[in-house]
Amino acid sequence: MKVEEARPASPSRRRWASGLAALAAATLAAGGLAVVTATPAAAATVDTNAWYVLVNRNSGKALDVYNLATNDGARITQWTRNNGNQQQWQFVDSGGGYYRVKSRHSGKVLDVYNFSTANGASIVQWSDGNGTNQQFRLADSDGGYVRLINRNSNKAVEVQSASTADGGNIVQYDDWNGSNQQWQLVRVDGGGNPTEPPPPGGGTSGCGKAPGIASGTHTIGNRSFIVRIPANYNQNNQYRLVFGLHWWGGTAVDVDTGQTVDRNTWSYYGLQRLANNSTIFVAPQGIGNGWANTGGEDVTFIDNVRNRIESALCVNTRQRFSIGFSYGGAMSYALACARPDIFRAVVVQSAPRELSGCSGGTQPVAYLGVHGIGDNPASGRAMRDRFVQNNGCTAQSPREPAAGSLTHIVTNYTGCRAGYPVAWAAFDGGHIAAPQDGAGGDSGARTWVPALAWNFITQFQ
Repeated sequence: MKVEEARPASPSRRRWASGLAALAAATLAAGGLAVVTATPAAAATVDTNAWYVLVNRNSGKALDVYNLATNDGARITQWTRNNGNQQQWQFVDSGGGYYRVKSRHSGKVLDVYNFSTANGASIVQWSDGNGTNQQFRLADSDGGYVRLINRNSNKAVEVQSASTADGGNIVQYDDWNGSNQQWQLVRVDGGGNPTEPPPPGGGTSGCGKAPGIASGTHTIGNRSFIVRIPANYNQNNQYRLVFGLHWWGGTAVDVDTGQTVDRNTWSYYGLQRLANNSTIFVAPQGIGNGWANTGGEDVTFIDNVRNRIESALCVNTRQRFSIGFSYGGAMSYALACARPDIFRAVVVQSAPRELSGCSGGTQPVAYLGVHGIGDNPASGRAMRDRFVQNNGCTAQSPREPAAGSLTHIVTNYTGCRAGYPVAWAAFDGGHIAAPQDGAGGDSGARTWVPALAWNFITQFQ
């Protein structure tokens, strides 16, 4: 098994922890005691026959098996509470005050991946082997909240970096009694699968109300974006959200219309015609027709655009994607690095290198790379390989077509963590966005890229 790289603790928490250590040292020197100790929980009386939803104190969100997975190693996250089976947990007695925490949906238990004792190690689900890395005791916090302390590592289960977002990672960390380590055990009756569509609060705040934004160009401050809403938009349906990011010198209008290759046919890199009114598309405009992302400003802009859209429209928060060519590919890559809890997958076409940066870049995100063998492919391979590693895939050197063959070869990596595939499409060509087999240059009608990208992103439900 490949161990996922851990995200470092946030600077604010490192400062807080350092201050706590200094305070503890001073208090101990004065003969007092200021050390966080994990005492057995009295606030929560556990019924081993009951099912509980575990609600995080910091975020108000529930412990959740991501994407309804049933496989060993599947990611555990937080999600807006909906009381679905993937959010219901049973405490199975292991003796000595320790319990395994079993998912009602999968029948698997919480597990510190690979018996790690490191801060930031992933909490996943795994078949119940009653290992010490699967055993947790309850330690009291105030207000009826508890922490879950692992028997093997003696670390607490927490929402990483105190995230409040749907999809925030669940990891272990030193027990410092932070609000992101505190959980309320809410007993629930019955069970059943999540309702379709989820109840109010399960989608974005734009669900269930008249659309608050129309198709067309909009502004946030001095920046603009274009949104395209399905013609048959239904406020009670949750829609896929796809960001289309333009290339260096390109514009949001170019992405929206497809005019530089084949008007309408190549709109949003050819995906809009395949979507059949199932998807909300967005084309943000970069500063100076690029995505330098200085100080993270473009990531923040896309955050703001997404928040604007999701407050006005009904978006499926498990189906957010980004696709881009060249500089737009580099920006899609930057989003995968910086917003792994937001974007389910990215499509990176012919990115020259990490032009838009990579803040973070240690968490898994589904990744499709497309690159021409005559277009400095080493840069594309290096960017791809970051997510080969992050996603736990088996490293390999994919086959690529010969020069002059005018063909393409797609390789799907093996061994990847469930839900985090990596695919690599190499083609005989240069720096072009709509390659075709059997001929050189772009073709909106004949390019194979849109179908490949659409099939890749629509595998996630």
